[in-house]
Amino acid sequence: MSLEAKVGAFVLGGLILLGTAIFLLGDFSMESRYTLNVTFHDVGNLTKDSPVKLAGVEVGKVKSLVLENGLAKAVCEIRKGVDIHKGAHFTVASTGIIGSKYLAVEQGNLSQGIVEAGVTVSGEDPVMLEKAMASALASLQGTLDELNAKGPRGSLTENLRDTVANVRELTANLNDLIETTKPGLEKAIDRTDAITAKLDDLLAQSNLMMAGLSTDKGAIGALLHDPKVKDDVKETLSSVKDAATTAKDVFGRITQFRTSWNLDWRYEHLIRTSHADVGLKISPRPGRYYYVGGANLGNVNDATRRGVDYAPPNRIDGLLGFEKGPFDLAVGGIRSSGGARVTVTPFYNYEFGKRFSVMAQGYDFGRNRQYNGHMFTHPELDFGILARLTKWLGIGARVEDVQEVPRYQTWANVMFEDQDVSYLFGLATFGTAATKGRSKSK
Repeated sequence: MSLEAKVGAFVLGGLILLGTAIFLLGDFSMESRYTLNVTFHDVGNLTKDSPVKLAGVEVGKVKSLVLENGLAKAVCEIRKGVDIHKGAHFTVASTGIIGSKYLAVEQGNLSQGIVEAGVTVSGEDPVMLEKAMASALASLQGTLDELNAKGPRGSLTENLRDTVANVRELTANLNDLIETTKPGLEKAIDRTDAITAKLDDLLAQSNLMMAGLSTDKGAIGALLHDPKVKDDVKETLSSVKDAATTAKDVFGRITQFRTSWNLDWRYEHLIRTSHADVGLKISPRPGRYYYVGGANLGNVNDATRRGVDYAPPNRIDGLLGFEKGPFDLAVGGIRSSGGARVTVTPFYNYEFGKRFSVMAQGYDFGRNRQYNGHMFTHPELDFGILARLTKWLGIGARVEDVQEVPRYQTWANVMFEDQDVSYLFGLATFGTAATKGRSKSK
């Protein structure tokens, strides 16, 4: 081979290698592709050559990014044979919190047809991490400002402090009342066991006497062999037995009562206002309770409120409740309207799971009225979830009036047992029963 031929072969081989390198490094492809344009207000760090993924599978790339009419336009090249249906959603996603960005496509509806090549569609702007953090910090700062903001009735912190002070003052007054009646009450409680034992002995003796009266043995038996006398004595002893049983039950009820103070505080972030519910839960025996209290009290910080408050203030709650295992059902008056409330503890069988519960309530089923410029025609339905941090403190979130004007709220609950009030209710029950007994004896 001549020198000229060798030089020509070397040059030809170099050109072939150079062309191959340009082809590979230049991202040239032999695949047939079609163009699709997607516009955003902000592409959120999406870059040229970012992949386009449909259902998580790469189907193309972002060929270029241009600014057109104030919008960012991503020019995408999609592989032929990959059909994107109309109604598809285009978003900028990432492989992780700090991962690379890509254009994610959520497939549309097949019945609406296929997006044609070269058309321009609108994408959904990504949520910028920086903006989200700034918004969260601003919201937190707003909450802190709200706690200290001065309203018509003072700041929320001051109102909570005053509420706790009032509860403490009420408890102190009840303590004074208990201390005044405590000596007599303690004597009555100390004698309860002795009285109960005597009642049991009296019941046993009456049973023996009734058994003896059923025969004609002995002087009394012979005397009572007369049917009329026998029936009168039996009726008298039966009345004594019923009275003794009632007295035993009343003495038992003194120690069965359980009462707890309940405070619900709900903060509505959208309009920067809050509401409070205060009530007393009275449990005369396990599985049954009564709840009375006030709802939507306070409505503080009206001066800084940013929207319309659709919660009527100063309502009344009065409920009869039943508890069994993980279920709590209460019916009666909710915010001055008839309704029902259900609370479920889904993980009741686990000690830690008892801390979590979900709540749903419905009331005002015949609502058809206008309030603060809005016409309400549906019953009010509320839902919430609560996690107890301690025995007396729980936090959670809830949404109210989901069918009309949904109100998303932060929820805090404080509940603590008051044994002094329990003794008062037990003593009142004892006194009532004693009065009834004297009335029957007259």
